[in-house]
Amino acid sequence: MTSSPPPPPPNTATDKLATLKTYILIAFIFSILFMIVWIAGLLVTIAGLAFASSVGLGGFVVGYVVVYLVLFAVSVLVFLRIWKMYKAVNSGDIATLKATSNMLWAIIALIFAGVIPGIMLIISDAPIKQL
Repeated sequence: MTSSPPPPPPNTATDKLATLKTYILIAFIFSILFMIVWIAGLLVTIAGLAFASSVGLGGFVVGYVVVYLVLFAVSVLVFLRIWKMYKAVNSGDIATLKATSNMLWAIIALIFAGVIPGIMLIISDAPIKQL
């Protein structure tokens, strides 16, 4: 009886990419959800501005509208960064993935795009740098 040779060991780079793909996908999904939350907050604040303006107190709400617009704009920038990382990890483009992975963007995502996208980017930063 001849025995067949053992299977080759799994490729660790492929395993890391699969794990990173999951992390980035989670960050991508929750970034979209958080942008929806910012839009909803902005719309509610604009409705409050319309009501407050009708009773002569519109100046008090304008600041909140500006804050929501700024927070939404930063959240969109984080989303675009995550989208670029998501496309890179799906195509296996390690150079682009390394270029877009940055701990500063992970912290910005943590503040502006939600806790879960920020944590996923923080967790994925070290394995990306090891590729």
